[in-house]
Amino acid sequence: MPQYYFHTRDGDHVEVDDEGTDLPNDQSAKDAAKELLSGLNREKLPNGDHMELAVVVKNAAGAEIYTATLNLDGH
Repeated sequence: MPQYYFHTRDGDHVEVDDEGTDLPNDQSAKDAAKELLSGLNREKLPNGDHMELAVVVKNAAGAEIYTATLNLDGH
């Protein structure tokens, strides 16, 4: 089963996934990234009116296959 790595970004803070997750295919990895982003959104509070969250999915070869982002920007 292919292995995928889910790196998360909260503004300038990046957390690198060194362990990876076995998933059946790229679509499963994309779905998992969306769920992870949704969970991060529930955990984090915006810094004032601005928040930027992202989940970057890479395959075992290190190629970026998907990025899910959430940007809140109040005026």
